[in-house]
Amino acid sequence: MAKRPSKSLPGLPVGRPGQGGASRSGPTGLGGGTVPLPGAAGGAMGFAPRPAQTPQADPQQLLAAIQQAAALYGQGRMREAVEVAQRILQADPDYPDALHLLGLILYETGKAAEGEKFIRQAVDAARKKRTTVPASLWINLGNARRAQKKYSLAEKAYDEALKIDPRNQDARLERGTLNQLCFDHDAALADFMKAIEIDPGRLSAYLRAAQSSVDAGRFRKALEFCHAALERIDPAPAELSAFIGMVHERLSELDLAIEWTERALANGKPNATALKSWAKASRRKFRKDGEKLLDIRTRLEAADLDKFEPENRRALYAELGLTCDELGDADAAVGWFEKQNRESAQFGKTVGIDPEDYVRQVDELHESFVPDFVAGWQSITGSGVRTGHRAAPVFLVGFPRSGTTLLDQIFDAHPEVQALEERPTLVALVENLRSKKAGYPGSLADLREQDRDRLSKLYYEEAEKHGVDFTRHVVVDKMPLDMVHAGLIHRVFPDAKFIFALRHPASCVLSCFMQDFVPNASMLNFVTLEKAARLYDKVMGLWARYREILPLQVQEVRYENLITDLRGEVKPALDFLGLGWHEAVSDPAAHARQRGSIRTPSYAQVTEPIYNRAAERWRRYEKYMEPVMPILQPHIERFGYSL
Repeated sequence: MAKRPSKSLPGLPVGRPGQGGASRSGPTGLGGGTVPLPGAAGGAMGFAPRPAQTPQADPQQLLAAIQQAAALYGQGRMREAVEVAQRILQADPDYPDALHLLGLILYETGKAAEGEKFIRQAVDAARKKRTTVPASLWINLGNARRAQKKYSLAEKAYDEALKIDPRNQDARLERGTLNQLCFDHDAALADFMKAIEIDPGRLSAYLRAAQSSVDAGRFRKALEFCHAALERIDPAPAELSAFIGMVHERLSELDLAIEWTERALANGKPNATALKSWAKASRRKFRKDGEKLLDIRTRLEAADLDKFEPENRRALYAELGLTCDELGDADAAVGWFEKQNRESAQFGKTVGIDPEDYVRQVDELHESFVPDFVAGWQSITGSGVRTGHRAAPVFLVGFPRSGTTLLDQIFDAHPEVQALEERPTLVALVENLRSKKAGYPGSLADLREQDRDRLSKLYYEEAEKHGVDFTRHVVVDKMPLDMVHAGLIHRVFPDAKFIFALRHPASCVLSCFMQDFVPNASMLNFVTLEKAARLYDKVMGLWARYREILPLQVQEVRYENLITDLRGEVKPALDFLGLGWHEAVSDPAAHARQRGSIRTPSYAQVTEPIYNRAAERWRRYEKYMEPVMPILQPHIERFGYSL
């Protein structure tokens, strides 16, 4: 029996959207909002009204009340909607529509777990009353579960919705978004394409399909969906023009990017996607034209950036910083980068990401990996490599902004190599070890052969999701900060080789401070130069410890040498991997443009011919770098760089 809700919902944010209340687009961040409540249009949220189960409940009064509550919800008047729904539940504690509405409001105001409970009660109440459970209820249940990363349960809810109505477009779109979050891009595209087939006139279906294609690195496919939308939707909405411009910028088709983003901006309405892509494409196109760069700066500074969402504001501050850097105005550039990083830090606080968690993990690994710990490891035979595989995985690591994306393109250009670009291949292994009694890294000591093989299997399952073929290629797994897990890698794959990308420590730290990374626990350590330098110190200290106590096979590739003598620096690395020289690797920019699927923040640089303008950039920022140089000096000296 459904539990009667309390008469108040403590802590429930209320008010109109954008004023501390619910977001009408839902909290998933991928455009996956909630299914509208039919009650706002005169129905009772998909439920046929039935007589109340309690003597004092008048069915017609309840129907009128739930329609009123749904209308208030549709207007964003959440507190009033809650009050009406709670009055209904005082009359009938098992009224499904009221339970559904309360759950939906909780979900949309960031309380997904509480929302899920009420929506689940609505399902149970509908069944108890022998009332049809509408697809919309299952979809919203799936959305609430998805917001909590209960992905298997969310999938079951969407599947229930599709059993009721196989042509429900919302169910297809939301399940597709779930598959997208799970990196199952083929399944996501199948759902989105089915949604387009159901209603070819709905823009969001095309945009979700296009975004899923971008996430998978299939930029040309994304453009196909966009142009299919153009055939159905005329004139092109600004949202669609902005997206097309963004994709062209990612493909380094700068003239087209500027053309489409200007179309999106022509109506004079704020459009953050269009403005970001226009600024980026224009800066890249006119990098050597000081007058044009000044125009870009002026246009961005004149825009009212405060009206945009924090994520977009952050990206626009980053563009202003990079434009000022190109203009040689280091002081202005630092000011904009500081604003960008304050937005990142605030985002981390808002969503509960603590960058110190990552620092503590690095410290714990450093404290654990001592000679006695490794000496006590149980002996394991074999290499962890599957029969029939050409070689053990190769791990391309280094501190962020050390040239790993350039190296990724260079190696991937070789016909016998397949590069895997920044995929979370080690996450499942770390989680598996953390679940054991000794935790991670402690449980590495007692691994038996079957444990190692299980970890190896987890690694290959994740890597192969992304289309790599270990039987035909030498696979280069590029995830720069996986260097902190070199001990785990060596334990699972003792024959694994490492390509270590190295760059002047001051250049790395400054570049990380300037870069608009997607905020996560590691990247949020770059919000100040001091934090970035301290993380560099800790990560490189851990790497030095691994090199000291483990027989790692490592080939260093130095960025400064790479950009002046590519063959001289890359040929020894290919020899190290047992591969001959191939002329294709000498033009990574051409390969990057042909590949058309670079997902990292460095995509704009690696599609250009190799340049050296950033090699000594840090010297232009010396007065800002000076306070952190004592932290970096030991590493500068150890790696043979100069101050």
